Amino acid sequence: MKRRSFIKFSSFALAGILTQACDPTNFQTYDISIRSDMQLGHLIFESTSFPEGNIFSTDYLIVGGGIAGLSAACQIRSRDFVLCELSENLGGSSSSQSYAGEIFSQGAHYDLAYPDYYGQETLRFLKDLGVIFYNKNVGLWDFVDSQYLIPAQVESNTLTKDGFREQILTPSELKDDFLKLLFSYLPEMKMPTRLINKELWALNKISFTKFLQRSLVLHPSFKEGIDYQMKDDYGADADKISALAGIHYYMCRPYYTKDVSLFSPPEGNYYFIKKMVNTLPKENIKTSHLVRSIKKTGGHFEVQVINIKHETVDTYRTQKIIYAGQKHALKYVFPPDGYLFKNNEYAPWLIINFVLNAKGKSDSFWQNEFLTEDPHFMGFIDNASQVRRKENYRVFTAYYCFDSIQRILFASITDKAQEIVTETIKKICLYFNQDISSQVEKVFIKVMGHAMPIPKIGYLFNDKNLVRSEPNIVYAGVDNSRLPLLFEALDSGIQAVVELDLV
Repeated sequence: MKRRSFIKFSSFALAGILTQACDPTNFQTYDISIRSDMQLGHLIFESTSFPEGNIFSTDYLIVGGGIAGLSAACQIRSRDFVLCELSENLGGSSSSQSYAGEIFSQGAHYDLAYPDYYGQETLRFLKDLGVIFYNKNVGLWDFVDSQYLIPAQVESNTLTKDGFREQILTPSELKDDFLKLLFSYLPEMKMPTRLINKELWALNKISFTKFLQRSLVLHPSFKEGIDYQMKDDYGADADKISALAGIHYYMCRPYYTKDVSLFSPPEGNYYFIKKMVNTLPKENIKTSHLVRSIKKTGGHFEVQVINIKHETVDTYRTQKIIYAGQKHALKYVFPPDGYLFKNNEYAPWLIINFVLNAKGKSDSFWQNEFLTEDPHFMGFIDNASQVRRKENYRVFTAYYCFDSIQRILFASITDKAQEIVTETIKKICLYFNQDISSQVEKVFIKVMGHAMPIPKIGYLFNDKNLVRSEPNIVYAGVDNSRLPLLFEALDSGIQAVVELDLV
């Protein structure tokens, strides 16, 4: 692998910019567009002055147009339903953006081939959507659109404080012992996690760090790598993540015994959103519709929905509700069940897309990971390693993951956008050892204050549908005691419909 010269990073951390005064005279100005649903939360309170709109009736109302909500909609596509999504666009944490004919991810951006011991309902659903097929050669469910598979030789490169390396966890005796410790769990780490044997649930009660320290002496640099991987997938380090979630990360697929395909379309997991939407009646999907309140009235529910574009409040009368939206808002929307999710903790993410008007002269790796002084910067995706529609554009998608208590800092994103972009470009320039700032034509920022639930100690195996107050309201989404993964989200939508059909 070709090595590039390394320039040591400063101790800059993005969180510092968000708390500093802005001095716009010290940096280049970029064309920036910001997308943030956090700005829409105030509408729940401001909408009290909005006029009443129309009254509608439907058998099913789905709250949320992300993976889980659309998965549920696909199960009832032939029934009478309406799906309400507060954003202008569908996708949730699997959304995308486009510019000059090029499309790119603004959230979750990949998945991997599935073992045949995963949940059969979800495997069948993905097969019916034309997404996967069973590959007998490797004994895995692989992806139909093989042009979006990322070759192993360009899969990743890691920048550390000491230079570049090929893997987050470098080969060593400690890594060998680490994998030996985990290998016995390989056949048990299924998805969805509801299928995991109850005998292993005790692993949900301790941290991944504590589990490892029972058998291993963790070198600080090795622990740093584990923490990075936990944060990258789960939003927090191994001290907070449960042992079961940590083991699952490494053992949910036969990574070390089979060739597990890595699937990353240019639009990321919005690919799956499109596949589902294409099977649904378009008139049933309502974007820019924010569910304000749910009330039980007699034998049905009265749901107040803010039509954001018209600034009116419509009423939907429905028999059954699938709540696939983020649960932190439930205490306002449906107070009787708000307490069910009070212990959920969400990781805030910031995603920045840089559209460059030239290819640049550099090696191309799909995932460019950073183990440097800034603990929040996870690195960036380079679309030069993916299928592109426009060869004259190159897109870098940078990811930041913050601590949950830092969410309040996102309120200053608009004022600090130029500084944030400038400092992120500096990181990428240092990575390539060349100045790319003059090539940046457009920048998109996606703010996700509640991007993913953190699978901390005790989080898993607490399905709130078992104790919900109303039989005809069910909860879908990975923030109902599931790992923040695509397969889990798909299954939660499927199971939500199963739950309602049992009533």
